[in-house]
Amino acid sequence: MTNTETVPLPSDSKDNTSDKADRLESPNGQDVPFIEQGDKDYGMKQAPPDKWNAVYWIMLLHGVGVLMPWNMFITIAPSYFVDYKLTQHDGDKNIKTMYALSFFSFLGLFSQLPNLLLNAINIVNQPKGDLINRITYSLGVVCFVVVFTIMMIFIDSTTWIGIFFWITMISVALLNAANGIYQNSVYGLVAKFPPNFTNAIILGNNIAGTFVSFINILTIAFSDDVETAAFSYFAIALFTLVACFVSIFMLRKFEFYRYYAQLTKRILASEPIVDRRNEKKIDFGLYKEVLKDSWPQMVNVFLVFFVTLTCFPAIMADVRLFRPNGKYDFIIPEKYFTPVTTFLLFNLLAAIGSYCANFKQIPGPTKLWIPVYLRILFIPFFFFCNYRPTLRTWPVLIVNEWIYLFGGIVMSFTSGYLSSLGMMYAPRTVHISKSSIAGMMSAFFLILGITSGIIFTFLVTYVADNLGPLNRISS
Repeated sequence: MTNTETVPLPSDSKDNTSDKADRLESPNGQDVPFIEQGDKDYGMKQAPPDKWNAVYWIMLLHGVGVLMPWNMFITIAPSYFVDYKLTQHDGDKNIKTMYALSFFSFLGLFSQLPNLLLNAINIVNQPKGDLINRITYSLGVVCFVVVFTIMMIFIDSTTWIGIFFWITMISVALLNAANGIYQNSVYGLVAKFPPNFTNAIILGNNIAGTFVSFINILTIAFSDDVETAAFSYFAIALFTLVACFVSIFMLRKFEFYRYYAQLTKRILASEPIVDRRNEKKIDFGLYKEVLKDSWPQMVNVFLVFFVTLTCFPAIMADVRLFRPNGKYDFIIPEKYFTPVTTFLLFNLLAAIGSYCANFKQIPGPTKLWIPVYLRILFIPFFFFCNYRPTLRTWPVLIVNEWIYLFGGIVMSFTSGYLSSLGMMYAPRTVHISKSSIAGMMSAFFLILGITSGIIFTFLVTYVADNLGPLNRISS
């Protein structure tokens, strides 16, 4: 047994309470003890097993697909976009343009703001049927943008770097607008399942990042052709998205999925509280009711991703080994330092954290805020590492690389673990008839945290470069 708290079900009637938590079954047959969803069966038999864990694996695949384009862009960006496409090459001299120097910040902005906007629209524009149609249409748009990105790899843009930059930003905005609908709909779809299925999405997100990080290291080791490497990256992303597209049509074939789809229909038909969803006019009162019950978990989700995206990748990717004599002597070769200590470390540890959340849910929903708020301290921690060494105007207080790596490990693991707990708890803090809305709203706060964290990196960069007591080493 795990020492976890029971989340009581907020009820719309006084006689719909239960002293004993319902125990939903996870894909591996284990009980999930922290959920209480009431004792109505809505005329349904006991839920069938997820045969071969097929639905769980499909949800995990969509977790991979949801973040594959994002992970491809941020991982290939240093070598492909920053050092190759957006840098002026004059013989042996390479000059980084303003587009190269600010690429990560603009990439985050153009990817997450459309994602956030479409997440919000998708929540208030509730479909009358299931969410599969929205998933398929949005996946189609994402696939189109990835194909366009592949085509741009082999086009010479050396004479129009600025135009290429803005074309890239527009394509990123379109991709993530569609991805916002995709991601939000997937979370809404799995909210009616047991909580481990919600965690499958988070776990898939982090597995995608880990896989891309390994591919990046292999590319650095065995390939000097940037165009070939970029083609391989986005071709893998396209293959994954096509697999997601095919798998979504397979869901209806599984009895497990059909059971929960039918259960949801019966709940929506029997609960007056959700009758308003069929009205043409948007009733924000329904969302206010959901937020009233689940806001602590949504704040937790927001803060986890705000802190994470403030630190990763923008700050961590600019941390360098600190040596007074400037000589690199770390055990990891210099060309692998950022790929290993930033991208691989974060994604691998976040995946492990998400996986652990399947088995232990500590702390419970009422105390989750404690470690979530403590994580805010990671921002000054990484700031006072050797971040932007030639441009910073602040002293470096943390000069030992092992302390930096330990902080990176803890930040990464807690990102995966605590985000999984928040996303698993949120749909279970409201009545089961509103769990889908709660799942979609928590996905909105996830993207809001990501977007806010990325925007906050602009302020962090400005403070580091301009407001300290020291002079820059270089301009």
